[in-house]
Amino acid sequence: MNFLQRDSFLTRVLSRLIDCMLLSILWLFTSIPVVTIGVSTTAAYSVALKLAAGEHPALVSGYFAAFKKNILRSTAVFLALTGTGLFIGLDLWCVLQWETPFQFALEVLILSVGFFYLILATHAFPALAFYEGKPAQILKKVFFRSLSKGIYTVFVVVLSVFPPLFLARRAADSSFGQWLMLFLLVGNGAICYFNSLHLVRLFDPERVEATAGESAEDGE
Repeated sequence: MNFLQRDSFLTRVLSRLIDCMLLSILWLFTSIPVVTIGVSTTAAYSVALKLAAGEHPALVSGYFAAFKKNILRSTAVFLALTGTGLFIGLDLWCVLQWETPFQFALEVLILSVGFFYLILATHAFPALAFYEGKPAQILKKVFFRSLSKGIYTVFVVVLSVFPPLFLARRAADSSFGQWLMLFLLVGNGAICYFNSLHLVRLFDPERVEATAGESAEDGE
């Protein structure tokens, strides 16, 4: 039965699904204090980026090693991004409430700033997982590099933002609990993995090519 062999397509899909489920559970468990959401996301991306690059990391031990390593800087970035996001959201709410001659221009300006904020927020934690150094320098480098990738950057933003928005719109539905359970058990790990398929090429394309070459040689 070829479809059950170790290197078959079905086996690889099931293996990756289990990886995503385990990542989601680890992320949920370590995010319970809320303030640790940033470092939990960094740890999840640390593993997901290696999986996307074709490596075979020790998932649980690798996750907690990355969590311990990045706890201070990821938490600081998370708090800064949270404060910035609340400020932008409050500005937009105020502009929507006020009737001024320049209301439309202000709305466009704040929404534009909000979009660039989302680019930074969705790339920040995978960048911290991948790069060493000062967070400010890492975020600056990754932000400008992501702007050059156009549609791929939009893909990362949409994939990261759409599931929470979808859940928010379903909050009053009877099926909300089922959707929430699906997201908590699989969704977050899957988002990290699928985003990482692009992000690992954004961060280090040479590494991906080298890993792909080694995998091809092993296959032969």
